[in-house]
Amino acid sequence: MMSKLTLLYAEDDAFIRDTFAYVLSDMFDKVYLAENGKEAYELYRQKKPDIILLDNFMPAINGLDVARLIRKENETVPIVILTAHSEREQLLKAVDLKLETYLIKPVDPQVLIETLEKIKEKLKSNNIYRLRSSLVWDDNTQILHYKDKIIKLTKKEKLAIEILIKNINTYVRNDALIYHIWDDEIPDESHDNKLIQLIYRINKKIATETGITDKLIENSYTLGYRILSEM
Repeated sequence: MMSKLTLLYAEDDAFIRDTFAYVLSDMFDKVYLAENGKEAYELYRQKKPDIILLDNFMPAINGLDVARLIRKENETVPIVILTAHSEREQLLKAVDLKLETYLIKPVDPQVLIETLEKIKEKLKSNNIYRLRSSLVWDDNTQILHYKDKIIKLTKKEKLAIEILIKNINTYVRNDALIYHIWDDEIPDESHDNKLIQLIYRINKKIATETGITDKLIENSYTLGYRILSEM
């Protein structure tokens, strides 16, 4: 299962921002609010939200320019722009930003909710798993990300994470892990030690490359190993 999603919402009009924030708080685990483009970009860099909602006409940096800055770092995060009729020509010139969509202001709250729900479902179907400590596992590509960095994994390391992700938040027995990871071998007593060493290497690699002290993969002597999703 996928952990709850987060949203960054930038709007300079305090009344509109607070009104929509109240609605959005029921849809997301966390909503980060910004009152201008500069603050929105800083919050993006700090929080790495799953979805970004930007008013285009904002002080400091407008929404499209914030989107351009974000796209230099992240080509896939969904971005929705809220815009006035008079700004539509700007949007037509922003094809390279790969916007999820744009909504014309004043925005119907129901239309906004439906738009964001569709994006949430799309993200869930993409098999993207947010783990603890800003780690993200893409099950489609079998790539582990830390913020904007890719952590290089061996084939067996990927197989270990793959089965643990499929059982996220639940302990997987040692024998189930061994049969999955060493499926081309006949398991014997040596594989218990191989598993211990493999899990150790994964946790150590993550700690070395990210500075994270918490172990990605937890172990229980009686239950096996597990990975926890972000709380």
